[in-house]
Amino acid sequence: MQGSGEKKKVILINPHWQQLDEPFEHLGLGYLAACLRKAGIETLIIDMPLLGSTAAEVIETINNNNCALIGVSITFQESAKEVLTLVTEIKEQTNVPIVIGGIYPTFAAKEIMTLFSSVDFIVKGEGEETLVELAQAILADGDVRRVAGLVGRANDELWETADRPSVKDLDALPLPARDTLPQVLAQVGYASVLSSRGCYGRCTFCSVDAFFRRFGTKFRMRSAADVVAELEMLQQKYGAVNFAFNDANFICGKGRGRERAREIAELILEKGWKIKFSIQCRADDVEPELFALLKKAGLCKVFLGVESGSQAVLDRFQKDTTVAENLTAIKILDDLDIFIAMGFIMFDYRTSINDLNENLQFLKQVKEMTGKAYLAEIDPVSKVLPFAGTKVEAELKREKRYLGNSLSFSYKLADPMVQFIYQLLSRLAEFKRKKAAKRGKSLYREFDWHTGGIKK
Repeated sequence: MQGSGEKKKVILINPHWQQLDEPFEHLGLGYLAACLRKAGIETLIIDMPLLGSTAAEVIETINNNNCALIGVSITFQESAKEVLTLVTEIKEQTNVPIVIGGIYPTFAAKEIMTLFSSVDFIVKGEGEETLVELAQAILADGDVRRVAGLVGRANDELWETADRPSVKDLDALPLPARDTLPQVLAQVGYASVLSSRGCYGRCTFCSVDAFFRRFGTKFRMRSAADVVAELEMLQQKYGAVNFAFNDANFICGKGRGRERAREIAELILEKGWKIKFSIQCRADDVEPELFALLKKAGLCKVFLGVESGSQAVLDRFQKDTTVAENLTAIKILDDLDIFIAMGFIMFDYRTSINDLNENLQFLKQVKEMTGKAYLAEIDPVSKVLPFAGTKVEAELKREKRYLGNSLSFSYKLADPMVQFIYQLLSRLAEFKRKKAAKRGKSLYREFDWHTGGIKK
């Protein structure tokens, strides 16, 4: 049990979500923990998916520590209902102040706090500075309403402080705490790195754009030297040789973005490291010379934001790309023998029969062009989700097509025939998923970090 003289702690929780296929390293909590510790605040990270922790075990840990504040991350909006149920259980059995954060809570703060009295605070925007100041105010019994970037409650009333601007210099932040990395490497085989925040795109379905634009510069990069220094530390201290860059867009566009990507690759090659890494990027960021260099430095997998094979849909999504650019990017990556995980959305609420036909023709063309069937094995019922803060959410609400609330939302497709096709495909996809699950296999081809190709 906790001792009366024990220093009070902040406990950060990455909650379990039943739809999560495999655990991941939560860099957001790592950055928060690093900033709290730098400020002299003892911090404990509980990663429930990684450790297999139950709610009862988490509550026991909280009660066995002198906890002043509990922070819970909501990484996925679809997980919010499950996470907030856990938050309610924790609150009932610990009575410790609880703060939640993430992109979704930022945009749905008042809705969440109205529905869940167990939530005491919500951090708006990036949390490194806000959470430290909140913890300091609570530990000193100070005025939490003096902390920028918060929504809070006083009895039955909600209050809100001014938005806090995003951190300008990402190099100035301490490197994230890596408490869970040994378990992560044992389970998934790679360490995660965040080399930038935000994206220069303006896609209608993406909450990243809305989130970072609200709080300042919508796209910021760490320096190449700072990124490579972190890679070196991870190799020397933890023995990591595989790395996943979690940036929404690693290349960061033409000009300075491509120059930085080149610098990172050249520094890796100068050091003679034998590493593998994955990135995420847009189709119009892919060009032969740069990606050949990245491949030489260790690039083995690209999550490519293709989204559609229909130009009408790409324009509707405000992708600012063309079908031809999508095909060119796939061809370049395929020629370099880089594994492609293709982001693809088959349905949105305006989808027409012609859009579906163009998507199917595009996937057929990709398969014929690359000779790789797995690239055409996309989720047939992938659908635009109206995430909080997005243009899609605003448009569906404006047209009164948005059903439910941010915790449980849906919408009907405008074309009745397309809606019928979607429902039919959904039933078929669910049957296939259940059949694959019984065999203990995934429905889609997966990447193998050991071979750098498809998992057998």
